Amino acid sequence: MPEENCKICKVEDSSPYVVYQTSFWRIRHIDETDIAGYCLLESKRHILDLSTARDEELEQYGVILSKLMAAQRKLIPSCERIYTYSLAEAVPHFHVHVIPRRADFPAEYKGRGIMAYPLSPVLELDRVSEVVKDLQRLLV
Repeated sequence: MPEENCKICKVEDSSPYVVYQTSFWRIRHIDETDIAGYCLLESKRHILDLSTARDEELEQYGVILSKLMAAQRKLIPSCERIYTYSLAEAVPHFHVHVIPRRADFPAEYKGRGIMAYPLSPVLELDRVSEVVKDLQRLLV
């Protein structure tokens, strides 16, 4: 059941940032940095972590995450790593950050340094739309 004050529960399935979704999961391009292909994999049901996920949610989780990562690698040829992490501190709803790390990333943002990556400037909306369409095509 959606939580009234949860930012993720309030995301509309028709948002221009939504890349792909199933009955249990949503992939959404982030709107907080300029990293093309940086997505969130979000549970549609309000859960804090996978310990309370249902079997059918868990069955889809790995498949969807793997497909997203494969699509990111195809979309971004210079992608050397794909970082994944979930904290759920600022927004207590299970979501995984899935971040393609290009070869040209400054050294201070590699590995754990990704947590210090600047939140501005953000990727231009036209570029986000282009990336979303490309990811949608690759995820079919």
